[in-house]
Amino acid sequence: MLKGQTEVTKENLLQWIDNYRWMVETIEEARQPIAKVDNSSYIGAKTAMYGIEATLPKASGGTSDPVYTEVQRRVYSLNYRIKEYEQKIAEVQKRIPLVHGDREIEVLHRLLDGNSMRAIGKHMKLSSTTIFRVRNNILKQMKL
Repeated sequence: MLKGQTEVTKENLLQWIDNYRWMVETIEEARQPIAKVDNSSYIGAKTAMYGIEATLPKASGGTSDPVYTEVQRRVYSLNYRIKEYEQKIAEVQKRIPLVHGDREIEVLHRLLDGNSMRAIGKHMKLSSTTIFRVRNNILKQMKL
């Protein structure tokens, strides 16, 4: 279960399945090494000062560089979100083996790939109403 939650609801599962593709892509992007970025790294960056400003006392502790502070904020925020995404993805993946039926399995994997209900229906030559019904069966099977 997710932290602070007692039960995984049908609505949560549906939202996690709908968001599955972009959550995975966000995690993949966050795990890319920073060295691939051509810009200079902000880690340990200081604001250069010239003239009279260079002789003035500097504050101890942090940095007054707003860009560096913003990068730190984003990294902290991203790490927190990544942990949440990993938990949600794990909950969905844990329930995939509970889905039975060729039609249900095909629809589930296409939903996880980010396909729309209309695209799935077109591919499988089924109406969107049928795909909607299959999706509801998937959610019932995954609900435990």
